[in-house]
Amino acid sequence: MSIVRHLLWGAFRRAAADPRVQRKAVQTARTVDKKLTETADKVVGFVAEKDPVREAGRMFGKLMSGGGEDKR
Repeated sequence: MSIVRHLLWGAFRRAAADPRVQRKAVQTARTVDKKLTETADKVVGFVAEKDPVREAGRMFGKLMSGGGEDKR
């Protein structure tokens, strides 16, 4: 098992040293940061609108559906 782990670790190190992989990692980190910021802003907006303790199910559904209007 140690040999396999050693070979995998070497492959990961070589991949991490590749400039293309580094650029893609930076791009992915920026995208994830943007999405997390947008989601956090949505959550703050939803919490400001209503009491999430009383309407937890509705809040979760609204968050997962993209924040559309209530469809009662």
